[in-house]
Amino acid sequence: MSILIDSFTLVGPNGDLATDIHRVPSGVDSKGTIVFAHGYKGFKDWGAWHVLGDVFAEAGWEFIRFNFSHNGHLSSDVMNCSDEAAWSRNTYSIEKSDLVFMLSQYSSLFTQNEKLIVMGHSRGGGIAALAASKIFVDIVVLLGSVSDFGSRFPKGPELIKWEQSNVLKVLNARTGRTLIHPYSFYEDFIVNRASLDIESAIRSQNCPVLVIHGEDDKAVPTSEGRQTASWAPRGEYAEVSNTGHTFDTSHPWSNSELPRGARAIVDTTIEFADRF
Repeated sequence: MSILIDSFTLVGPNGDLATDIHRVPSGVDSKGTIVFAHGYKGFKDWGAWHVLGDVFAEAGWEFIRFNFSHNGHLSSDVMNCSDEAAWSRNTYSIEKSDLVFMLSQYSSLFTQNEKLIVMGHSRGGGIAALAASKIFVDIVVLLGSVSDFGSRFPKGPELIKWEQSNVLKVLNARTGRTLIHPYSFYEDFIVNRASLDIESAIRSQNCPVLVIHGEDDKAVPTSEGRQTASWAPRGEYAEVSNTGHTFDTSHPWSNSELPRGARAIVDTTIEFADRF
């Protein structure tokens, strides 16, 4: 089935948001919209996310994937983190406001039987949880999601070294280039700690929350997924066996089919959404 993809750029509160919408095909009943947030060092065109969008669209879900304003991927060079300066200026607060803006564009456009789902992978899952506490969504879906941000910062002597040097180096394994976090990344978190608390955001959710985790996730332990689901008043945890953090996908992805792990994301999400 051929899926129409509309590509455009929205001007968000922090800059441009390059966006792709996978449209539901003619003749397929529309169930609603999924807004997808990519993860750390990720981007909307990473791996098999475009195939994931096609498969959801075929099942009746309009699928929106976008680049956070400061992920470093320019519209003229979408596959590479060309704007390393913008990447270095990025913060959790910026990503949260980017996603709140994206959700606000679609939160009032539905018929009675359609739903709005926010879905996030890894760090994007934490951002999705935060955004959903600020604007109405029907369902939250978290894929290999982190359960907190604070524990991921350096501590002790390493934190002091970072403050003094203003340089925290991070290798982008995909490109082989070294990216830099300035100390302001940490300062933004400290100043906005309360509004960036994933646990508090999840506990405040009135909507259903689905946490999907790969059994062999080496980047984010399954214990974090289980904990996140336990915080949600209407939370459920689903574990996909024999798969890792990216659900059997990799970059680049040239196959037109989803691997088993990613297919489980689709099947589990649809089954969950059909119950609400």
